[in-house]
Amino acid sequence: MENVQEVFREQGYVLFEGALSQNELSTLRRVCDELLDEPAEDGGGNTHKIGLGEKRRFLRHRHADYPDLEDFVTGRTIGRITTACDIQNAMLFNEQFVVKGASEGASFAWHQDGAYVGFEHTPYLTIWIALDDATVENGCVFILPRNIDLQPDLDPHEWQDDSNELNGYFGEDPGIPIECAAGTIVAFSSLTLHRSGENITPSPRRAYVTQYSSGPINDPETGRPKRFAKPVRL
Repeated sequence: MENVQEVFREQGYVLFEGALSQNELSTLRRVCDELLDEPAEDGGGNTHKIGLGEKRRFLRHRHADYPDLEDFVTGRTIGRITTACDIQNAMLFNEQFVVKGASEGASFAWHQDGAYVGFEHTPYLTIWIALDDATVENGCVFILPRNIDLQPDLDPHEWQDDSNELNGYFGEDPGIPIECAAGTIVAFSSLTLHRSGENITPSPRRAYVTQYSSGPINDPETGRPKRFAKPVRL
């Protein structure tokens, strides 16, 4: 466990292959496909500001509608990952399915997840789960390793009108492609720069992203949690 924490802090991410049971993977795939069948743009009743229609869809904030999904996002599998990455008093902060459309699925620019929060906060953990085998061809995640103790801040980000997203890195380093089998978890800090490529394959690329903070992340304007603050069972 200590070694995982050390690797996580030194490189900003850790890979957990085969982390999900077949039942857990089936649950996530089923819920994702049901949300995709809904008429709403993002499966949540409104359009996500960084969505691009069928090219890049975000099916978000619906775990409470599916008891087995809610059990998963606060359950023991997640608890093992948050503990391994040294997230104390872990709470669900955010969750969403991310689907890149077949043949023309849009890429996603370099960014730190924390750049999208909008106010100062304690860094948190992103858990990216492959629901399909992730490859360079279908838009897998790319990581720029980062020592989060030596680089504990958010980098400047610029909004890109043409691609409807923030960009936090304009350098030439292509990053490390995380090609992995379905059921794999990629856990990374909200400080870690990452991106994903286009999906040029004939099938959609599905992923589920959950995010966990050490205690609530409260919006200073309201004094309430920005999204969620549901404790994880350890």
